[in-house]
Amino acid sequence: MTTQQLPALTVEQLGEAVGRIAAFAALSLHETFPHLDLDDLVTTFTRDSATAFLARRYLSGLRDGKTPGDAAGAAGAALLRAWADARNAARAQLDAATA
Repeated sequence: MTTQQLPALTVEQLGEAVGRIAAFAALSLHETFPHLDLDDLVTTFTRDSATAFLARRYLSGLRDGKTPGDAAGAAGAALLRAWADARNAARAQLDAATA
């Protein structure tokens, strides 16, 4: 994998990209699991830790030569995997505490 120079991005462009990734991730998850509250998902995916995660992943994808769309898709997928892992770990902890 060859590391390439990042395209010139303004802070506003990066913020817009991260916001779109978070919104699409929330919408996708809500469409797949309609019982999950969309507003709660948006709140979760726009927290500082989530947006920093997305920005790092998105920029890393661009640096690795991915197109902006592919970098965004990979960042969103990584966010969903991290969210699901955290949710499963919390559920397992709760189950263990109540057993």
